[in-house]
Amino acid sequence: MTRYMVLADDCWVTAVYGPGDGIGFTTKKEDASTWVTYERAVEAAKIVAARTNGPVAVHSVEEPNYPKSWQ
Repeated sequence: MTRYMVLADDCWVTAVYGPGDGIGFTTKKEDASTWVTYERAVEAAKIVAARTNGPVAVHSVEEPNYPKSWQ
């Protein structure tokens, strides 16, 4: 299943809590959050770009289909 990650400069985004509420970052790609749709990832990227004033990119990643009991 394709999901989307946000990269800000050299850090991956772990969470976007909303405009003005904070953003989490990590240097480890495996710890980054993913978004279900490209559009949602772009919205998160816009918030990150506005707060960091640095380069921001959306990347696609293939994740397995986890069992519903894990969600």
